[in-house]
Amino acid sequence: MMARLSKLDVTQMMDGYDHDPVGALTAALRIVLEQPDGEWTAMVKAAGFDCAQRIRLQGHDPAALDELLTYLNELRTTPALA
Repeated sequence: MMARLSKLDVTQMMDGYDHDPVGALTAALRIVLEQPDGEWTAMVKAAGFDCAQRIRLQGHDPAALDELLTYLNELRTTPALA
């Protein structure tokens, strides 16, 4: 099971994405996969993407990066209701 991103994690990912998409996604994947020192290529493999998606992500394909951004955004946590 993957960890979820907090609202702050998602905000930081989104803020950094335009300047450094791979860096922003790497930081988010480190949280989701609970690998604080993980490198991009190893985390893309560990995330369980199919071969075609891994190739696209490792090649920094903009559409694949955007898809991962959307997916990670949807994984964020929701605050507990009091």
